[in-house]
Amino acid sequence: MTQLRLYITETWPQDPICDWELIGTDGQTSAAGRSEPRHWPAAERTEFVLSGTQAVWLSARLPRAPKREQDKLVRFALEDQLVQEPDSQHYTITDRDGDLARVLVCARERLRQIVAQLDALGRAPSRALAEIQAVGPTAEGEWVLHCGASQAVASGIGPAPFALDLDGSAPPSLLVAAAAQARETNRLPSRCLLHRAPDASAVDCAAWQSALGIPVEEGPAYQWSSLTHGTNLLHGEFMPDKERSAWLRRAKPVLWAAGAAIALELLLSTGQVLMQRAELKDARERMQTVFKTAFPNQPIVDPAAQMRSQLNQLKRAHGKLGDDDALALLALVGEALADQARDGLDGLKYENGRLDLTLSPRLSGNIAMVQQRLAARGLMVVQQGDNQLAVRKEVSQ
Repeated sequence: MTQLRLYITETWPQDPICDWELIGTDGQTSAAGRSEPRHWPAAERTEFVLSGTQAVWLSARLPRAPKREQDKLVRFALEDQLVQEPDSQHYTITDRDGDLARVLVCARERLRQIVAQLDALGRAPSRALAEIQAVGPTAEGEWVLHCGASQAVASGIGPAPFALDLDGSAPPSLLVAAAAQARETNRLPSRCLLHRAPDASAVDCAAWQSALGIPVEEGPAYQWSSLTHGTNLLHGEFMPDKERSAWLRRAKPVLWAAGAAIALELLLSTGQVLMQRAELKDARERMQTVFKTAFPNQPIVDPAAQMRSQLNQLKRAHGKLGDDDALALLALVGEALADQARDGLDGLKYENGRLDLTLSPRLSGNIAMVQQRLAARGLMVVQQGDNQLAVRKEVSQ
């Protein structure tokens, strides 16, 4: 598969010319150049390298969390280190050491602009890397600069590589300040090694050495195209459509299985509901049949209530208590309140099967608990005020 690699600077696409490299099917560079998009060679895949200061590498303590919450945690952890609003940045975790994580940060809008422009050119990118990922391990006590035309990537100076602007042929002011601080803390490096790109300005190593106060040497030339490995910045909202589609294809069997399980659960639940409705209908029909048999001359309105009313009348006719009589209701209230019944009521009132209770201050503070206990005894309970309850015998349907 052929691959076109682009070196995207801060001025692109306003200045549409950029460096590019074409990788052949054998994985080797088959062509390289610098031109406008219309002169870029055809390729099956496109990726780009985000130059210099367009990305920064930060470190923070970051507890492990589900992927959907990770972005929020990163924003919170890095908020004090960011100049721009946290929501305006795009975050890519590159590596971890326990809770310590290194995160590449770049402007979300800038990344969106590049991806949209390449997509419009028919060169939708599949991968993006940051140039500050280009540098390898640095020897202890050594500063290394990979210099391009206007910017350099420095390593060995701070905890992570970073990019800085170059001041022509003179040493960068940031590097001079770092050398002064290292001198004060007695931590000057043994040397500063420069790797210059072909289009970088010439360096007067003697002048740099005089300004920094440390030996300055030139090493092998630097090529941005040497950056071939690193963490892809195109994830989340920037995930390429092809990769998103591939992910969906891989996940399709799992999604089908989950969908089938949900459909089966819905089918079983629907079946249970229909069965329960049928049983309820059958119970109501049997109740009506029993009521007609027991009271043939009574019109049927509410069989359960009517049956209960008739039974209570028969009980009273034979000198027994109906279940909605005052004494029967009081017995249930006494069972529910148990030892709290003593001094727990300040008033009682009974009328037409309803018992009104006025709770004492000792119980009114736990009125919800009293309601639960009464309901558990088959009573219908309605709260009338802060300390009043209306109680009736519940009718079973």
